[in-house]
Amino acid sequence: MKSIYHQALGEKFDRLHPELQKKFGITSEQKVMVLGQGRMTEIRGTPALIRPFLHIGSKDHVIFAERGKDVPFTLENYSYVDEQGCEAISYIRRFFFPYAIRGFDAVMSYDPEQETVVDDLGKSGRLSTVMELDVTKEGGLLMRSREMKLNNHFTFIGPRTSLYEHYEEKNQAFRVHVHVEHPLVGTLLMYEGLVHTEFLPITPNHIPERGILT
Repeated sequence: MKSIYHQALGEKFDRLHPELQKKFGITSEQKVMVLGQGRMTEIRGTPALIRPFLHIGSKDHVIFAERGKDVPFTLENYSYVDEQGCEAISYIRRFFFPYAIRGFDAVMSYDPEQETVVDDLGKSGRLSTVMELDVTKEGGLLMRSREMKLNNHFTFIGPRTSLYEHYEEKNQAFRVHVHVEHPLVGTLLMYEGLVHTEFLPITPNHIPERGILT
């Protein structure tokens, strides 16, 4: 079985760095989770006057208002079969600020009609977007979002997300870059950091509902 990223990238998947192939090649058949731990060098973005409104999104783990430097970070990826019988992978991101723990969660799956990955955002998954995937000449993975939909029906002008990840041999870790930008407001969220990753065995009972912790 090919992973959702392997299906979306096709032959380009073989150009990924071997460690990226391992990470983005997981499927539900392997019965493993990916656990990442590290620190984000800096988390920034959003004009100060608008930032308080982001607290609304923090309840659904879509976005958050806190900003800072050298922020501890964890990532959990679970590969599982969803209610429609399709392969899906959860992204459970946690940022540990001095007075709060914030989430930035998603579930990704492969859409055979569009031949790419769909990203359902937050714990509820009410917001979704289609991702464009590519491989850089250095073997890194680049994902960019397209239009955003609400409840899979209503298209609107929403934030666009760029995710870039590559493997650093020197540190034996993944370098992660994320940029969330709104066409009217500008940068809403930007962070970058180094994440050390391990693969751990799991059982189906250990996988949270929708692959997301509540």
